[in-house]
This record gives sequence, C-alpha cells and structure tokens, in this order.
Amino acid sequence: MRQSVVSRGHHISYRTEGAGVPLLLLCGRSRWADTWWDAGYVEALSEAYPVIAVDPLGHGESDKPHDPGEYFLQSLVSDIVAVLDAEQVDRVLVWGFSMGLVHGASLAVLHPSRVAGLVCGGGAPMVNMEGRRERLLAHADLIRTDEGMTAFLESVGATDETIAESLGRNDSAALSAALAGEAEWFPDVGDLAAPSLWYVGSDDGDGFTGKERELAERFGVETHLIPHADHVASFRRASDVIPIVEPFLGRHHV
Repeated sequence: MRQSVVSRGHHISYRTEGAGVPLLLLCGRSRWADTWWDAGYVEALSEAYPVIAVDPLGHGESDKPHDPGEYFLQSLVSDIVAVLDAEQVDRVLVWGFSMGLVHGASLAVLHPSRVAGLVCGGGAPMVNMEGRRERLLAHADLIRTDEGMTAFLESVGATDETIAESLGRNDSAALSAALAGEAEWFPDVGDLAAPSLWYVGSDDGDGFTGKERELAERFGVETHLIPHADHVASFRRASDVIPIVEPFLGRHHV
C-alpha cells in the first residue's frame, strides 16, 4: 500500500506490506521503495517481517526540492521518524542499502532507542573519512544533469534499463542537491550502539577496507562478502543476500 506523510512541509512517500512490527527498508541513491519489491526482497521476507519502505526526499514519489539545505542527514532522519510515527512503530529493524545504509546508520545514531538492529548493504557506515565530503560534492556537481547522472550510474554497474528507470522517476537537480546536503555530516561507526551486519560485493571496489574490517571486529559487527558482485549486483541478487541477512534479522527481531 502506498501512503505519504508530511514532514518539514514535504510529502514523504512510503510503501507498506503486511501487519505487525515491521522491517524498515531504505533504498540506494536514485532508487525508491518499489525497488525492494522488484528485486524480490519483500516477497521473500514480508510473511515473517512486514515491511515499511521509504522514498527518501528527492526520490521516487516523495517531494523533490532543489535546495541542499533540505537534505542534511539530520533532517532526512526526521522524515524517517515521521513515517515510523505515522505507522505507530516505536522500535524497528532497519535494512539500508548504499545511501540507505547511511540513512539507517544516522537513524541509529540519532535515535538509538528506535533501532533494534541495523543491516548495512553495499558498504559500511564509517563515512567520516578524509576526502569524503569533497568526493560527494564532486559527485553532486556531476549528477546535476541527466548526462552526468548516467555517467555516475554506469560507474557503479547500473544497466541501461536501471538508468532509464532512474532518470524517468527522478529529478537530477534534486539528486544533486541531496548529495550536496548529505555531505555536511555523517554518522560515525563508533557512535552506533545497535547490533549490526554489513555486507558488500566482492567486486565493489576492493570490498571492505582494512580499516573497516578492523572497526567491524572492534565493535562486534558481522561482515559478509557477496561473491562476484559489483555495487548494483549486490542489491539485485536478493537470493544471495537474504540467506546471509535473515539469520541476523531473526536474532534481533523486535
């Protein structure tokens, strides 16, 4: 079911399936809630874990302002909280992929009592690293146009079909503003109290860096590699990912 809530004066669209204490799904950049259904996650999980999947501001059917100031991570987290409040959910398992993992980690840092467990797909939430802000701002400048957005999506392994979907459902200027706004603050893995699982494709860059593995071990984070998968494939291959994540969900289900 498609619904929306007003947060900060913006309409935030989200989709639900099932009843009970849900699993919150947060999508990657240029994607939207429906992509979790399209890739097969919801069909496989919703009987055990009813879902809430959010179109973040600037994506899918949510509003798309062009002001980077509307996309500070603290504000995007308030949008997620507004969705949870509308659904009367106090505490939830969170699964974010790519951009969504940063949103999920930010929720866990800013509202720790609301996150029972955190799954981070496509990377690790350790984003306070040197040069990160500058790289995001450079990407924001690149994707300001459809041509730049196409080049960005090609660089992470997106297919022609995926690129066409992203351009058709989104606004490149809004996505650029979102990147610029999110560059201003990041959650630090050291501030995460929620039990966590991280996974990444073995062909997504170099997988986890040595520093990320060191931090994962220090904080007791479960880590996995999706074999022979780049960034996009590590989302699309739900049949490989779900068997890794489902035991974690079962251990930390509210």
